[in-house]
This record gives sequence, C-alpha cells and structure tokens, in this order.
Amino acid sequence: MARILVVEDDRDLRNGVVHALENEGYEVETAGSLWELESVPVSSVDAVFLDITLPDGSSRDYLEKLRKVSGVPCIFLTAHNTEQDMIKGFDAGADDYITKPFSVPLLLRRLKAVLNRGKRESDKYCVRGLVYDFREKTLAREGEFVPLSKTETRLLEVFLQNRNQVLTTEILLGKIWDIDGNFVDKNTLSVTVTRLRAKIEEDRKHPKWIKNVFGIGYKWSDRDEE
Repeated sequence: MARILVVEDDRDLRNGVVHALENEGYEVETAGSLWELESVPVSSVDAVFLDITLPDGSSRDYLEKLRKVSGVPCIFLTAHNTEQDMIKGFDAGADDYITKPFSVPLLLRRLKAVLNRGKRESDKYCVRGLVYDFREKTLAREGEFVPLSKTETRLLEVFLQNRNQVLTTEILLGKIWDIDGNFVDKNTLSVTVTRLRAKIEEDRKHPKWIKNVFGIGYKWSDRDEE
C-alpha cells in the first residue's frame, strides 16, 4: 500500500487525517513543522499532505525547493481559500489544493486521484540501451549499472523531463539548485555535464545524448539526427 506523509501542525487534525488514512490501509509518516519535516526522507513516500502555514515558516517555499529534485504528489491543506492563494499554491508545485474544513471522503478521493495520475506516468525512461528508473533513481547503460552523484541525478532528470528541448544555462542552474540552498554555479554545471557525458556517451567529443546549443545551453536528444 502507498506510504503517505502528513505535514500538519494542528495535532487533532493531523491525528484525524492519520486515522482516516490508516483505516484505508495506507502507511503514514507525520511532521508538525518544517524542522520535523527535515528528518523525513520524502523519497520514501508516495504522496504528501502539506499544511501551507506551519509554525516555523511557509511550506510553499519548501515545496518550491522540493520540486527541483522530486515529483512526489503534494496536496496543500489550508484555511486560505481565495483564488489568489490557490494560484500561489499551484505555482509552488502543488498537485491539488484542499481547503479546511474538509470531509474525509473528499480527502481520500483527492489522494486516490493524484496517486492514480502518478501511476499513469512512466516510471522508467528506456531508449537506445539507456534505462533510468525515476522511482529508484538508478541508471543503467547496456544493462550495466551507472553510479551517479546527487547533482548528476538531478541534472539527468531535468534533461529527461525536457528531452529534445533546448534548456538555457539559467534554467538548468535553477533546476539543479541544491534543495539545502547550496550554490550551483556555471562552472559546476559544466563539470557536471562533462561527468555525466563520460558515463553515458560512447564518444564524448561527438555526444549523442547531451548536445551543446552554442551560446544558449544544452539539449537532451533521443531522436536520430544527422
């Protein structure tokens, strides 16, 4: 069964949501603040209920950082129900938005919807002998495991999610910005591209996957090109 993370500072509400989820057979992790959230590995859960206003800050900022490294479905829980609040939530990367108070059947239905949406999306990229598993974050080339650093993994996922599209250096820097706030500069990006090429390209001088777009950035190409 799916594993759900509930981030809510109201203890009674959090316990109620946990009880409802466990009754449906879900495994549940909880946090009551951004500080507590830091100790929960988000990579181990299948969806997140996220209260927008927490005691130590706004979870919108957290979600914006999370979206650079993870596509785990997130549903905002909030008492703010204006159109502008909803737009800000979706802009931050939320998959859905539930206003308080809410009914348990509605919460469960919204959860099932985002989980089913995720199942419809392919978990693996398989082209020309290259296989990347988005859930496990593992890469194989011609059946052989290819070890990747965290930055290489983030960069590869950005390329795969935007394949055959030109990505500017600025966009890539923003996408692979460390979730902990560590600075990633152009030199780091260039070095990471070089290292990633060394692991996946047959000929680094004539790359087939990661192509330079002069004066702009890079493009992941999985189409046969002249």
